[in-house]
Amino acid sequence: MATIVEGSLLVPALLVYSLGTLTPGPANLSIANVAMSQGRQAGFILAAGVITGSLCWGIMAALGVSTLLLSEPRFLIVLKLLGAAYLFWLAYKTIKSLARPLCSTAALSSERKAYRYYWQGVSLHLTNPKAILTWLTVTSIGLSPHSPPIAAPLLVALCALIGITIFSLYAFCFSTPAAQQILVRNHRAMTIFCAGFYSLVAVGFLLSIG
Repeated sequence: MATIVEGSLLVPALLVYSLGTLTPGPANLSIANVAMSQGRQAGFILAAGVITGSLCWGIMAALGVSTLLLSEPRFLIVLKLLGAAYLFWLAYKTIKSLARPLCSTAALSSERKAYRYYWQGVSLHLTNPKAILTWLTVTSIGLSPHSPPIAAPLLVALCALIGITIFSLYAFCFSTPAAQQILVRNHRAMTIFCAGFYSLVAVGFLLSIG
């Protein structure tokens, strides 16, 4: 009976994770932007990096490591500073891309370029305070001191499947010919929007310190 009760806690926890993943953020926007401008393969590679970063936080949250880290106030401050710095850098790179000709059907020209998108996804999630706080909320809802041993890995695995599905859908949908045509028609405006969004989130990280 205890197992059944604990299992029922997975549903609200998964709903919280789904909502947190669907909510527009730097990772979602980056996947959409890269998929539209660089193609489906690049979008999927970036999505894989985001999932990797998410799983890192998920495993640490399930093991209780994230709670210990957040008990040190300076950790969250450093994380927010790193996140803000990385987002400002992304905003700069995004604006700088306006100087290059748009090639929405460009294939990944090298293995190095593929790795760049992957590590961009990893970095986005590892420096995003929202990611760790979402996982702490998910684990606090889905797990308890009385949860069976299988509950933590099951929760992380199910959330991983949800994340893979959502982020892959972003990469797929925004790499369609229709989406790329929209990008071609509104390339400058969308590039400025992305850069502005990254900068706004970065400023939000800085203002939340204190």
